[in-house]
Amino acid sequence: MRRTTAITSLALAAGLALAGCTSSSGQDASSTAPATPSATADASVSAIPETPQTYELGQTFTATTSYGAEIVVELPVEGPEDVEQLRKELDVDPISYAKIGIDNREGTERVSVYAITLYDEDGTAYEFNDLSTSHIGEWGPEYTDALGGVEGEYGYTLLDGTVLDETIGADLNDRSTTLYNQHLNDGAASPLEVTTGWMASTATELPEEITGITIQPNGVGDEMPMTPGGTMPTAKAQPSKDPATDAPEARPTEPADDTKGGSGPTEVPMPGAIPNQNFTYEEALAALEDGMPYYDAFCIHYTPTTDGGRSQCEGIEAGTVDSITGEYIGG
Repeated sequence: MRRTTAITSLALAAGLALAGCTSSSGQDASSTAPATPSATADASVSAIPETPQTYELGQTFTATTSYGAEIVVELPVEGPEDVEQLRKELDVDPISYAKIGIDNREGTERVSVYAITLYDEDGTAYEFNDLSTSHIGEWGPEYTDALGGVEGEYGYTLLDGTVLDETIGADLNDRSTTLYNQHLNDGAASPLEVTTGWMASTATELPEEITGITIQPNGVGDEMPMTPGGTMPTAKAQPSKDPATDAPEARPTEPADDTKGGSGPTEVPMPGAIPNQNFTYEEALAALEDGMPYYDAFCIHYTPTTDGGRSQCEGIEAGTVDSITGEYIGG
């Protein structure tokens, strides 16, 4: 209607000019007509926020990094049988598992995933982390040289202090170390590589529906949203390892002074894989780049050799340095 009115007004003005007439009051009344109702209606409709979309769990979700790697996650799923068996024997509370697949055949950078986070409609976050460092490495068994509070008594205990038979404790320790190393940086994929791996969460009561799911690939920085869909890539099976020849040797603990007598062990393996990694600086740096927290890579697996390195670890323990990135956070 406005466009028609403008054309009519121009025609009228032209007619008056040709007739040699002028008028200061010759306005087209229709040019002051109010805006059409349709414009107001359209504006109000566009201002209405969309209802947040919800997704059901128990399916696959996918995302593609800026480097070209396709990442697929499926959760919750049943975890590896050998890991679950170890968890039960160590009397550790149940956990939830997520399976992760990375197809990096079109990618240009090495990719691993540090965290998967779910969000429900109440805004609660549920985080899945590395199965090795965040779970298996925390389960024990614990090794002590003061079993029952007696100095010089070597043995293994569960996390709750339960004393284990020496043979059972040593077996659990060996299996824990093997599984820890087997799942360390699970799923990390170099360019052209296809991998699958596992992540886990201590949250066992997950929502049936979520309003969002994100991943944190190493080197990307911010969380990346995932969307439903995608097919879990099929990675070629790796040759099975013989624990007797391929598992890293555990570092022995110095035994008690034999000059004091007694039949204490002359060489006792330390439990768990975390204290036994004995990373070089290069290995610690590579682990950090693959998503391992700074504290694990440079304070637990690696022994700092400089004042700066020791200061970083002390700062983390004091709460002034971020344990994940190693960056100063104040306090």
